[in-house]
Amino acid sequence: MIEIKRCFVIVLILVSVQITGQENHYWFHNFGAISSLKGGIDVGGIRNVAAAYYNPGALAFIDGEYFEGQADVISVDVLNIKNAGGDMVNLDYFTADISPSMVAYLKRSKKNPRLTYVVGAMTRYNSNLSFNLEHEQLGNYLSPETREDIFQGQLSYNNRVRESWVIGSVAYKITERIGLGLGTYFFIRSQDYLSSYAASAFPKDELDNESGQFSSLTSNDEEQKFNARVMGFIFKPAIDIDLDKLKIGVVLTTPSLSLGLLNNYASKTQTGYFPDENTIIRTADSHNKYSGVYKTPFSASLGAAYDFGRLIMDFSMEWFAKIDPYEMIKSNDRGESPDFPSVPDEKYAFPLMANKSVTNFGLSARYEIKEWISVLGSFRTDMNFFDDEALSRYEDFVPNFTYWDLYHVTTGIKMSNKRLDLTLGLDYANGSSENDLQFASMTSATQANYLRGDVENTTSTQYHNFSFTIGINLNIEKEEN
Repeated sequence: MIEIKRCFVIVLILVSVQITGQENHYWFHNFGAISSLKGGIDVGGIRNVAAAYYNPGALAFIDGEYFEGQADVISVDVLNIKNAGGDMVNLDYFTADISPSMVAYLKRSKKNPRLTYVVGAMTRYNSNLSFNLEHEQLGNYLSPETREDIFQGQLSYNNRVRESWVIGSVAYKITERIGLGLGTYFFIRSQDYLSSYAASAFPKDELDNESGQFSSLTSNDEEQKFNARVMGFIFKPAIDIDLDKLKIGVVLTTPSLSLGLLNNYASKTQTGYFPDENTIIRTADSHNKYSGVYKTPFSASLGAAYDFGRLIMDFSMEWFAKIDPYEMIKSNDRGESPDFPSVPDEKYAFPLMANKSVTNFGLSARYEIKEWISVLGSFRTDMNFFDDEALSRYEDFVPNFTYWDLYHVTTGIKMSNKRLDLTLGLDYANGSSENDLQFASMTSATQANYLRGDVENTTSTQYHNFSFTIGINLNIEKEEN
């Protein structure tokens, strides 16, 4: 047992976390050796293999045969959420992780020099967030009211999402100034989510009872669990216009075509034991081997680059359409636990998601210090897309929790020779938010509210991410001028 100190409120916060990326952001990761240094601001005028992702139409203007690889060597996250689990029950952590990003191969067809293609693979999305918040305090939770009781609560969260893409892009040079392209991406997405809240209260004077039994005990256990494996396709038709110093790109991204061929499982349970009120609540629901549903929005991006000589400036913006609320598993039939057959609502255990429409934009610059070395930098927005007006995380089964907007600054250097580009860079992301709802309120828990307190808009969030990247762009077959 935890030692009871003299003060009336004792807060024990244990946070163990691993996190890479974010749950609800479109522009968190960058891809490609050079493009990552530009913060992904590379839609208009991109002339490297990463065009297979950012603008397939630009592949038409790349001659030769290339290999490109890029990875986040290390990603460091620092997050503080004040009052996350109650008054002064704060979420604080620091963690580091490694996340590979992209490898791809480009070749221009010798039989048809106007045709260029790319094959490759990338980690499009990787997030692994896990934490525990624990709280203990003295108060009155059981009868009689004159007796001191001990409250112990724990809020746990674990959400791992990984999305891998196989890339197949092709481009055709219609004229010397116009290239058309199409990117085809096959994805496999996996998500393992678990969120739970557990609390109990018992008499303080029975803390050291050798029998381990309490004369009075109140407890509540709640859990949400979701495991999904989904695969599907996304397509990007694109055009790139080369006007010498000015280059313009337009890219459309289709909504995902979800195949939903892999097994999925979701459950939501609650058990409550309240002896003083002679109340027992047990609810459960589960769904096994259901088809998964994963939706990504239609989006349209516009980019332009202008060459001033030793300085090249880029601008990109992308609009993402709204996605109305949808169930993340497709219900073929219902399965109920024989132990807990009471289901309060037929959609009680189905995880839901909804995306609001957002627009991101960014600026980047590349300056050539000498012929063999350049410095690059960028700024971009990264708006959170979860639609909190359509869904409530506190009433609906929503398998994520991040809610803050991000702003990125990226910088790095590119070192080149005739056949090789080597890049080194750093991306810094910052996000903050004030007066959002708590995850739980363990400091104001009451027995009448199933050992929960009423959540309030008292949180204060500060988030920082540092991602170090390294990349290579190798010219395998340098064509003669």
